[in-house]
Amino acid sequence: MEQNKLSLKDRRILEALDMEPNISLSALAKKIRVSRQVADYRLSRLLSRRTIYAFYALIDAGRLGYSCFRIHLRVKNVSSEKYARFAEELFHAYPTFWVAFVSGSFDLMIDIFAKTSNEFERILLDIVQNNKEIIQSYETLVLLELNLYSYGYFMEPHPERRIMTLFRNTSPELLDPLDIKLLAAIKNNSRLPYQDVGRKIHLTRNAVKDRIRKLEGKGIIKEYMVVVNFNHFHKQSFKVFVRYNNSKIEQERALLEEIRRTPGILNTLKLLGKWNLDIELHMDSIRELQRFIIELRNRYDLIEDYEIIQIIDDYGIDFFPSKLAQALGANTT
Repeated sequence: MEQNKLSLKDRRILEALDMEPNISLSALAKKIRVSRQVADYRLSRLLSRRTIYAFYALIDAGRLGYSCFRIHLRVKNVSSEKYARFAEELFHAYPTFWVAFVSGSFDLMIDIFAKTSNEFERILLDIVQNNKEIIQSYETLVLLELNLYSYGYFMEPHPERRIMTLFRNTSPELLDPLDIKLLAAIKNNSRLPYQDVGRKIHLTRNAVKDRIRKLEGKGIIKEYMVVVNFNHFHKQSFKVFVRYNNSKIEQERALLEEIRRTPGILNTLKLLGKWNLDIELHMDSIRELQRFIIELRNRYDLIEDYEIIQIIDDYGIDFFPSKLAQALGANTT
């Protein structure tokens, strides 16, 4: 397991970025009480060591008229090379939000954007028909709402954390071609200076700033988030799928509020299908996770059943996949 030793200053930097990912370097240095040069050096080192993966602009596909659908895949015994090529194809050949290798009752999780259930069905059939020698079985779910939380575990645990809600499908907002290019430019690096974005898409610094502010105002850019390598924090990554007793659904709000106050829980997904809720979290061990689940079940008897899945590796995450951008671009011409 890959682990790097993190100093107190590194953790303070991560804590500040967890709360405000796009904080300026000068403000970051002031907040952690170091010089600007020291802050720049330490942030650059966290990035080069891949302790920090990315600074994501949380682009809400729901505001663009898209829904998100989940595929759980069980694969046949194939070579590791073929398996890797298959995962890469899933991530790049479709409007894919997320692909992960997991350990549990299935092997791969794939989240895909589509405008309608019929469009998703066409994508699913294409995946299945083109990969019959790899796919053994699958199940599908609909993702109704994604709630992302700041980490809250870099220093002392923080019960009050940022929450960012995406995927609530609404009347679609329109993007022009420059908006599409701008979103593609900042989706994995929201800290990119306005002038650097402008050079990429041939706009002035002020024009980039104005467009970003408008996209934020419309809720297309929902928020910003730093994403870290959980291995560097001696954490393991899990998903817990929960099925409700629907006669006690009034407990759901209290359950979700308690989850929000629990450091290490990264997100919750409301689902339609076999499961009602997907909880993704970082824990020190499976024992700690089991204790958390038992305590949760003791307090909320709407939890009827659950299943634990360990995330072995995230193959990729993309809040604005190129296939989605291409489809939006085609609609503007």
